[in-house]
Amino acid sequence: MENRAFLEIRCGDSREILKSYPDGHFHLIITSPPYADARKKHYDSIPPENYPNFIASFHDEFWRVLSPQGSFVLNIKDKVVDGVRDRFVWKTIEKLASLGWLCIDDYIWTKPNAMPGYWRTRLRDEWEYCFHMSKQRDFAMYQDAVRKPIGNWADKRLANLNGKSNERHDSENKSGFGRDLRNWIDRNTVLPGNTLSVPLVGKNMGHPAVFPVGLPEFFIKLFTKSGNNVLDPFAGSGSTGIVAKQLERNVVLIDNKEEYVDLMKRRLAKLKFCEKPKEKEPCLFERNRKTRTKDEKKVLNIKKTQKIYGKKK
Repeated sequence: MENRAFLEIRCGDSREILKSYPDGHFHLIITSPPYADARKKHYDSIPPENYPNFIASFHDEFWRVLSPQGSFVLNIKDKVVDGVRDRFVWKTIEKLASLGWLCIDDYIWTKPNAMPGYWRTRLRDEWEYCFHMSKQRDFAMYQDAVRKPIGNWADKRLANLNGKSNERHDSENKSGFGRDLRNWIDRNTVLPGNTLSVPLVGKNMGHPAVFPVGLPEFFIKLFTKSGNNVLDPFAGSGSTGIVAKQLERNVVLIDNKEEYVDLMKRRLAKLKFCEKPKEKEPCLFERNRKTRTKDEKKVLNIKKTQKIYGKKK
């Protein structure tokens, strides 16, 4: 069956671009914005003390375009400043909570292939936060879509149930919790935890912080279904778009760096997204020259972007 997902790639400030989208249009916002005061050659440098207000400046449009039952997943990493772990990440989430976002859960992304190194006062970073937020407590969640194999332990553990294991076993410390192993007989899958192990991309592919596709894949499966609309407002290299295509979701990718927009276009050109429905504006790749906006002409000016690509700005 043909994949009917459509794609839009936009170059510019998502706070402005999103004003052209209707209320509640997106079912999931998933993104990894530039980290605080890092990679100055590639991103607008944001001091840690200004980071909460920087992210909060996107609140109005993020809140408006997100469906009432939608989810917002924010991947950010804190930073060591003068030998001390700066807590701007926590302050950022507290700022968003003060604006009305419900902080549903914290997911931890672990990196099994994190770069080795030596620091006198700490060990290497092997994980990052992925904060799940929503507008209301009743949000869409499709847990069965992320089930994983139950594991080999079940074959031996459940083969010969006897004694306490053959009945409901209440906690020895009378906490009120209990378990009944019989519930797991003949089951092949279980729900995962909130720790995700996703390897880093082996090469940067023209971008200093390529989003591994496994990360957006998990959250797109968990919080959307086929045909839903996904937004990445700091889309970088376009990994969210690749996964959205594979999972039959519609996706809008926005980045304010022209060279990264061109990188996304080249990565995603290998995947055939269909044009948008006729009653809506045609997909970026399908526009004719007369109907392209000024920003879109910049995106599609391949010769110009190739000259810029790879050079320091």
